Amino acid sequence: MRFIQNGIEKTQMIEIAQGCEINRRTLYRYFATKDLLAFEVEMIVMDRIQRYMGSLVSAQELGTGAEHVRAYFARVEMARIQDWLRYTAEFDRYFQNEYPDSGLTRKFIEAIRPENDPLFRFIEEGIADGSILADASARELYHFISQSFFALFQRLILRRNHLMEEYCGAVDFEDMFRKVMLRAIGA
Repeated sequence: MRFIQNGIEKTQMIEIAQGCEINRRTLYRYFATKDLLAFEVEMIVMDRIQRYMGSLVSAQELGTGAEHVRAYFARVEMARIQDWLRYTAEFDRYFQNEYPDSGLTRKFIEAIRPENDPLFRFIEEGIADGSILADASARELYHFISQSFFALFQRLILRRNHLMEEYCGAVDFEDMFRKVMLRAIGA
């Protein structure tokens, strides 16, 4: 994807049109600006991440909320979502300040509601059944865990080669993340 290769800022609409094998006018008919296109792509990427992560554990699986959270993170294949996380990192960098359109902003915020993510429901379930010991609400825990997950793995994806040279090569960040987060919530 051009936005990942070149960055959103450096990508031209003509390049996107050529990559889609359409003319630029057709692309502009659907997306008036590159920012609007990039924003729509982010909503698709976030939906794919949520669907993938949501498919990892079924709410019908027997067990406590903590066991569901544990399974949720144990089954993640980072290689499968690596490009999606790389795009969200570029999106976050490009849209550090204002979003391009208030209608899209509302649509995006609705799409990423905690209630749409099984992790949130598993945390709620764990607090209710006592398998997750929390000094915070399910919503606060969910946001802390999910934002920590995105931040850490975006950084790892972007800097993996450099981290190997910077004395971090022996650290299994995926396993460490699981252990620290699960231990912190008593799961």
